[in-house]
Amino acid sequence: MKLSVLRHSLLLALVMGLSACGGKATFPVEGKIVNLKYSGLVLSNVGMQNLPVDAKATSFRFPNTIEYGVPYDVKVETSSLHQSCTPDNGKDSAGRQAAISVTITCKDPGYALGGAVKVIGTDGVVRPYTGTGLVLINGSSDKLTMPKDATSYKFTGIIPYLTSYGVSVFQQPDGGTHVCTVERGIGEMGDADITNIDVTCRQK
Repeated sequence: MKLSVLRHSLLLALVMGLSACGGKATFPVEGKIVNLKYSGLVLSNVGMQNLPVDAKATSFRFPNTIEYGVPYDVKVETSSLHQSCTPDNGKDSAGRQAAISVTITCKDPGYALGGAVKVIGTDGVVRPYTGTGLVLINGSSDKLTMPKDATSYKFTGIIPYLTSYGVSVFQQPDGGTHVCTVERGIGEMGDADITNIDVTCRQK
């Protein structure tokens, strides 16, 4: 608390001193960047040229300063590739705090795995899955029990960009009348849900 009061007092002294000399205090519009991993991040501020940010940067600063009392509004014009970036404390007026410090936080969105489910009878006719007990697994722990009468499925867990996945049958349906296999179950997550990891159950 004492440090904050001291900073504010010093700031007021600076502003008053500059005002007495006929000038105004100026402030750089800057801040830190958290968890930026890829290129493409572009920031904007009122009346300033957009600012591209290098991949994996941990801070930013607009090239121009603003005077005391001038409002600023730092926004993310374009998020970095494969991430979602948002500003915190990005809108205020210069001089209300000792310095302008905006935090840009970038997060890694995750995507789901899923696909269609079908049963092929001994007559070759394709039917919906009507069994019970079929369990799929992704990796070593993310399991999904297939509901009865399912025509499609989706794991509840999400997979970050560039993370490998491997979907397989953990448990065959009850009764031993069908054998189920997974198609396209191994891959690497991109920038969207995977919806073509199909499960085909063939009647014995």
